[in-house]
Amino acid sequence: MIQTINKTAVILLGRGGYSGAPRRQLARLVAAVESTERYLRVIGAQVDQAERALPQALDVCAASGATQTLVLPVFVPGDANLEAWLAKVARRWQANNPKRAMAIVLGEGLGDHPALEAALVATVFAAEGGQDVRARALPNWEHNPAGWSVLPTHQYHLLTCRGPRCTALGADSCWAQLNDQLAAHGLRGNDERVLVAATGCLYPCNRGPVLVVYPDGVWYSLQAPDAVAQIVTTHLVGRQPLAEYRIVPGRVPEQDATTESTYASPTDSALVD
Repeated sequence: MIQTINKTAVILLGRGGYSGAPRRQLARLVAAVESTERYLRVIGAQVDQAERALPQALDVCAASGATQTLVLPVFVPGDANLEAWLAKVARRWQANNPKRAMAIVLGEGLGDHPALEAALVATVFAAEGGQDVRARALPNWEHNPAGWSVLPTHQYHLLTCRGPRCTALGADSCWAQLNDQLAAHGLRGNDERVLVAATGCLYPCNRGPVLVVYPDGVWYSLQAPDAVAQIVTTHLVGRQPLAEYRIVPGRVPEQDATTESTYASPTDSALVD
């Protein structure tokens, strides 16, 4: 008979990505643990590049009534520095939620567990009878000059950090807001005025989520709830950078907030329409 640990929750931590595969695979792992009927709640979370982040997952577990949550990194390869940082994220969550008496246990990463080796061998064996890729229907498998060689015309290139630390601070919510705002203002399309790229760590992490606007070279912190909307309407539409959310190199946040912007707007002729 399966023993149920009524007040214990489980968070499986994956690494996100741009396709649906990371979410689908993580959902399968969550379902496998749920099938044991041993835990109060089992949910998935992502370290970077996707929602939900670890702090939000901990909120869900606490709201479910968990007194203990097991956090298991299920990404391969593992990363010792990343896992050490995850422990700090968990400890900060506890410090910020003193009324939620929930213990958090960071378990061994999947990449270090011996069971992974047997799963890998089984996967290799399964591939032995696979089909040669030449027998597959692969449209456009050769280089497509029209689709992947032409740089769209644009006025701005945005770099949006979706690394682990910015993800923990809400980068993926900001990413969704940004794309919604750009679409609402007609800044996306066949001849895009704005190109957007999701990146790994941009630094400075404590100011995250971080956004950089080029060619202006203006860095922003998106910690304020209305930062994304104001940056789009004022900087990208109105072509006037904001001092309020700006990160100025070499200055601490208090100095940023009291410093007038020295940005000089380029002439319209310097921009691509």
